[in-house]
Amino acid sequence: MKLPWDRNYLKISFHVIFTLVVIYAVMLLLKNAAEAIMKAEYFLEYMAEVLSPLIIAVIFSYIVNPAVERLQGFYDKMSKKQKKSRFKKRVAGTALFYIILFLGLIALIIFAVICIGETDISLLEEKIRTSVFGFTDTLKQLNLRLSETGLIESEARIFEGIMGFIKSGIEQISEYFTRRVSAIGSFLLDLAIGLTASFYFLMEKEKILFYGRDIIKTFMPKKADSILESLAEANRIFSGYISGQLTDAVVMATLISLSFLIIGIDYPLIIGIISGFSNLIPYVGAIVAFVLSIGVALIGGSPLKALYAAVVVILLQQLDSAVIVPRIVGNKVKLHPVLVILSLSIFGSIFGIWGMVFAVPVTALIKVMLRRIYDRQKIRID
Repeated sequence: MKLPWDRNYLKISFHVIFTLVVIYAVMLLLKNAAEAIMKAEYFLEYMAEVLSPLIIAVIFSYIVNPAVERLQGFYDKMSKKQKKSRFKKRVAGTALFYIILFLGLIALIIFAVICIGETDISLLEEKIRTSVFGFTDTLKQLNLRLSETGLIESEARIFEGIMGFIKSGIEQISEYFTRRVSAIGSFLLDLAIGLTASFYFLMEKEKILFYGRDIIKTFMPKKADSILESLAEANRIFSGYISGQLTDAVVMATLISLSFLIIGIDYPLIIGIISGFSNLIPYVGAIVAFVLSIGVALIGGSPLKALYAAVVVILLQQLDSAVIVPRIVGNKVKLHPVLVILSLSIFGSIFGIWGMVFAVPVTALIKVMLRRIYDRQKIRID
């Protein structure tokens, strides 16, 4: 018996079956959404761990590429040798940069060793002990005053509570760093491999870019121009963001160093440089400056200086987040200062500290995409 096949009925049946399959798949996804998200997170963490040397190499190469370009240009001017080749290799510029980098690290280590060697360890230990005992005595006096006024029932309660909280915090910090020892060793190994790979990436930059463009044009010929234009725009935004962040780090390092020098905090330059460049991660620089300055002031036996340092750090952080970052970084990525502040607030609330790190460049990319969509729609209407 021959069944009466109708093409229209077949199309309707196909659409019905396809719709039911999609609905069933969506229901399964929603039902197991939490487990799926967790597995996706584990997979991404695993891939990031496996590919960490490559990620380090790519990020490091991208950040230091402008310096390598300048060193290579300086070498070409000095040598006056023009070798004709399809791809220009930047061996000299890359080698010079790595030499300067490692010489700088060696100089920093030597400076640190000299500073430690000149420090009277026993005197420093005595200062730390005196500071700890002084802090403890202050807590005891506060405890006695509160007990005399009747705010607490027992003299030992507030003191024991505060000391227990401090002890618990110290134990948690110690446990964290103990757990991270093996991770630090693994990171150092990945860093060494990444820096080695980065040397070849920097040296063979033109060849890598040429074959990357060629692959895009070969496999996506119709959209190649649009993709390359978008990548060029993304490169402009991220390079501007990195340049702006480095400028902000230098400005904050200078302001912190000068402020601590005026207050009279010991080692103002060292604290300023560490705090300024820690500021590349939003708010981390403020925490580092706060801890270092107050710690140094208390060890030096000057609680009043510690108070001044805390006030200065809070004021500088407000100045940085409200004025310096929106102006400097915003101008580099062509974002209005208000958009910079809003992006940091929104991305920080949703994604935490990593959201704040990538808030500005991602917002700039979204702005570019929306602008292109708007321009295309306007051309269609006109």
